[in-house]
Amino acid sequence: MRSLRMLRRSWLAAVVVALLLAPVAGLPPASAADASLTVTALRVLEQAYVEQVDPVQLLNAGIATMRAATKLSADALPDIPPGTPEFEADSQFATDFSRAAQSLPAGAGGTQLAYVATAGMLASLHDSHTYYLPPQAFRETQRQVTGNPSFTGIGVEITSQKDSSGAQSIFVANVFPGSPAAQAGLKRFDRLVAVDGQSLANKTTSDVSRLIRGTAGSSVTLTVQRGGQSMQLSVTRAAIQVPPVQTSLIAPGLAYLQVYEFSQGAGRQLRAGIQALQAQGPIRSAVLDLRDNPGGLITEAASVGGAFLPAGTVLARIHERGQAPSLLQTSGEPVLPGTPLVVLVDGQSASASEILAGAFKDYGRATIVGDKTAGALGGSIMVALPEGGMSVTVESILTPKNERVEGAGITPDLNVSLTANDMERGQDTQLQAALHALGTAVTLPARSSLAAEQLVDRSRAAAWRTHVQGAPRRA
Repeated sequence: MRSLRMLRRSWLAAVVVALLLAPVAGLPPASAADASLTVTALRVLEQAYVEQVDPVQLLNAGIATMRAATKLSADALPDIPPGTPEFEADSQFATDFSRAAQSLPAGAGGTQLAYVATAGMLASLHDSHTYYLPPQAFRETQRQVTGNPSFTGIGVEITSQKDSSGAQSIFVANVFPGSPAAQAGLKRFDRLVAVDGQSLANKTTSDVSRLIRGTAGSSVTLTVQRGGQSMQLSVTRAAIQVPPVQTSLIAPGLAYLQVYEFSQGAGRQLRAGIQALQAQGPIRSAVLDLRDNPGGLITEAASVGGAFLPAGTVLARIHERGQAPSLLQTSGEPVLPGTPLVVLVDGQSASASEILAGAFKDYGRATIVGDKTAGALGGSIMVALPEGGMSVTVESILTPKNERVEGAGITPDLNVSLTANDMERGQDTQLQAALHALGTAVTLPARSSLAAEQLVDRSRAAAWRTHVQGAPRRA
């Protein structure tokens, strides 16, 4: 969970301010990124990480990453001996960094090396919510979680799938309502073949996202394959703001509730959407779609959970270093307290999504359908660094029955995968399985879009939690 707390502890705020204002002992202040970037990130871990850390071990992980990046030997970049005092460890790391930077081609500089070393150090913790973000990614993340347009593109989520032969294809996972992509006629499960004539063969979702994004007002031409037919679509890029919630009726009395992310106002918008559907007639069953949802505000997870569970129900158990355990409880009055419910999840459902899926499963409130979730659940804060920023885990979060989700994920009650062949046919087999689990006889048409009219009401977040890397790329 990537998070900026609603209620910041004063000691943590003081630590962060001190780290950003004071130079690291033994190291020069960074005008561009250098060794001090990694050491500053280490100081944040020492003060705020959910568990105590070994600073020498972490610096050595940064050194190992520099060796891999520069192909220098352990003789050239030696490890810091265990038990080395902090000042000496910082100094030796700076020496290793200087040697590594000098080995780079002329003009390369040490900034990228500092990014790599810091990222490698944080990655050595094997914690989904502790990682480094370079400046551009950090700025984009800040804009996204505060409800502002976070990038300029066409308004889609893309995902990668292998077919039976092992070939990788890029598919549209979601088309955001009202986006340039929706206006141009792009549909969910369209396969992207080329961008501006450049083939997407062997491209990653990150590669494709970079190709599609661009300056607002410029256009991009997509070669799309849909149902065996190839077509070209020209789409004009714009600033993209993701709607947190969409609600619609699949059939009379059968609600489809999709939460794209738990950004500010998601719970309130979900309730408003449900009430609008109830005005058309009683809701007898519902599907809550959390697929591709990377997380968001933990307070919004409590609000969304409160729409289906009694007020004050425990959603998760939270543990912090040096603090007594606390509880995350639902907020607000339920609007669908006993309505039969299926929750859809996949390998990109993370953080706040896993809080809800875990609680619904523990209480038997819903049938969980889809793929095992991401296994990325923890409470974290975002901290600005001299260059870019970092997410650092400050809370361990367990399900109501004290089950650990981080690194394990949540196994659905009904395991159904969405394959490349399903996407080629335009069939959402996971949603169809959810409808079957609810006992309905509804059959969805190919490439059906269930998104209702876009709900626009996204206030700026005063605080934010849980957003995990690895979700389908937005473009």
